[in-house]
Amino acid sequence: MIDNPLPNQIMQQKDAEARSYIDQEHCYIKAKEICEEHEVHKDLVHIFQLYYHDCCLDPQKENPAEVLNTKDIIDEWWDENGDDYDDYDSPYDIDPTPQYLYDDTGGEPPISAEERRDAEFRKKYGWA
Repeated sequence: MIDNPLPNQIMQQKDAEARSYIDQEHCYIKAKEICEEHEVHKDLVHIFQLYYHDCCLDPQKENPAEVLNTKDIIDEWWDENGDDYDDYDSPYDIDPTPQYLYDDTGGEPPISAEERRDAEFRKKYGWA
């Protein structure tokens, strides 16, 4: 006997696949937003998206909306998987240089040879 599915069964299966795809895309978009908000390395974003999607599907989470929208989910992911990525000390792409050490003036303006000669000449002969 041939086991042909009924059209309604096929449509239900296709609807379930479409809902699953939409949920997956929603999780990926939300994970990317979280990564951008907390400055996660660009190379690690896709890997975090996969982890985030798995967490969204996890029935063990009591209130996934609260847990999954915080920086804690990134830290939890890094604690579990950080050893797999030797190139990174942290998942965050943060410049450790304090802001006050940046020179916003563009540095010292260049001085020409004539200006340098004239300045030395004035200094030598006491001209102001």
